[in-house]
Amino acid sequence: MEVRCPHCAGVQLLSEDVFGVSEKVDVACLACGKTFQVVSPKVATLRIDTTRQSAPTANVEYTEDGRRLALPQDKQIALKVLEGIEVGTVFSVAKPRITIGRSNADITLNDRVVSRLHCALEISEDSVLLRDLGSTNGTIVGSQPVETATLTSGSTFRVGRNILQLLITPKGA
Repeated sequence: MEVRCPHCAGVQLLSEDVFGVSEKVDVACLACGKTFQVVSPKVATLRIDTTRQSAPTANVEYTEDGRRLALPQDKQIALKVLEGIEVGTVFSVAKPRITIGRSNADITLNDRVVSRLHCALEISEDSVLLRDLGSTNGTIVGSQPVETATLTSGSTFRVGRNILQLLITPKGA
């Protein structure tokens, strides 16, 4: 096999017999004399070190129009289902932009009237924006379909047959 010295880029031939049962061997470069390590192509396998740490929650994102989104450091945000199949369920909001829909969404609602990606909540330090994502049946705030609406703690909105309430509470409360 051909190996290249990482020091001088010199190329030399190396017999695969030199490895024996070892995975790695030290080789002296014939051109510059420096040693370098070569890994056996027969024994070496791709190894990916894994960690047992969970991925940190995303706390800063940007919207398509460049607005900075970030979860408030001192508040917890959640959505509570007030009406619908999943009444009583509380969804914790762990990132500044979450999607709500029937499938492939951060919050999934089992409702045929809900679009796959129905709407999104975009959270910044000082506001929460509800954005309809081109849903078939619309996102309703009050009794009006909206493209966007600013929500406050306690605000409700309808997605399909579900009424969701935004809950913003101080952390640790």
